[in-house]
Amino acid sequence: MLTTVAYKLGDEPTCYALEGSIAITGALVQWLRDNLGMIEKSADVETLARTVEDNGGVYFVPAFSGLYAPYWKESARGVIAG
Repeated sequence: MLTTVAYKLGDEPTCYALEGSIAITGALVQWLRDNLGMIEKSADVETLARTVEDNGGVYFVPAFSGLYAPYWKESARGVIAG
């Protein structure tokens, strides 16, 4: 989790928030489009996802450049499990 400034009003103390980083999500959609050819344009990913009733216990972790929040493991790589 990352700390980030939520707001600061006048002379009052700064209020912070916790943020979970999902930096690679956009790159995953691009990868599905450019490398796998599963979609023609990025917006098609939602249409494709809605065609599946459930994931059948299969998960894709797109840790192309490490795993961010909440585990922070920069050596992690993507995996399809289930």
